[in-house]
Amino acid sequence: MATIIANSGTIADTKKAIAMTSPEAEKKQLNIQNRIRFAICSELRRNIIIALRAREKGVSELRKILGVSSTTAIHALRDLEKNKIIFEDGKRNYGLTKVGEVIALKISDFVDAIDVLQKHEEFWLTHDLSAIPPHLMEKIGWLRDSTLVSDTSTDIFKSHTTSLQVLENANEVKGIYPIFHLEYMTMIEELVRRKGIDVELIVTNEVLNSIVGMVETEEAFKIFLQEPNFTLFAMEEDTKVCLTLTDSVFYLGLFTDSGTYDYNNALISDAKEALSWGRELHEYHRQLSSNVVDLWI
Repeated sequence: MATIIANSGTIADTKKAIAMTSPEAEKKQLNIQNRIRFAICSELRRNIIIALRAREKGVSELRKILGVSSTTAIHALRDLEKNKIIFEDGKRNYGLTKVGEVIALKISDFVDAIDVLQKHEEFWLTHDLSAIPPHLMEKIGWLRDSTLVSDTSTDIFKSHTTSLQVLENANEVKGIYPIFHLEYMTMIEELVRRKGIDVELIVTNEVLNSIVGMVETEEAFKIFLQEPNFTLFAMEEDTKVCLTLTDSVFYLGLFTDSGTYDYNNALISDAKEALSWGRELHEYHRQLSSNVVDLWI
């Protein structure tokens, strides 16, 4: 009985401690939220935080980077220091605190995302983004250095031709294809059998049936599947994204909101972050797919 009473007292003490610390925890959380809001709401403060991501800097260097007077820079720096986002090392050099480093990362992500969406606003507004998973939507800023390739009145096949050129110059290929052309099949066969490069494709079941129909016989298709540098995956569900990813180029096509593939517009980039974004998109779809070898052989 004594033991039970002792445990009861311990539980009561724990609950009391939790009740006492909860307001403190809430206050701490609110302080963090206020700091983030404080940092974001001023363009000057945002720019200072981003400028300090790489290393500590003095007032004169920050003033040149930001294009403001010393007085303006010092006033903003003191406000940031007061909110424990930056620190001053005693030699008039400023750097980010641990909290500041996290805020800087989030601000950079936010600014990059805004840049991407503004740069190609019409593209993002008029296309189906359902095939892009949430964790990659959060990293959409990684595509900030992408360029929009669009057909023109003088080059009505510019987008399609560009996609073939990307494949032709590849040393490695990862692709997601909910649409397919005979030219793609010819190019893939060239890459696999003649150039000997690694090719890993993800297609829908509808496209898989089309590919089978492009070869002479099912036996010829099975032989092609056994090429050591060729891997083909099939998805049960349709996807609304078309990706060609090589060792050096990222090429992304999307479906319009009406449900048809947009052959006239695509994003292209050779930036490392865009390539990483593409690899994650490919891996996400690969997890939803089955190896065709297991189905056919």
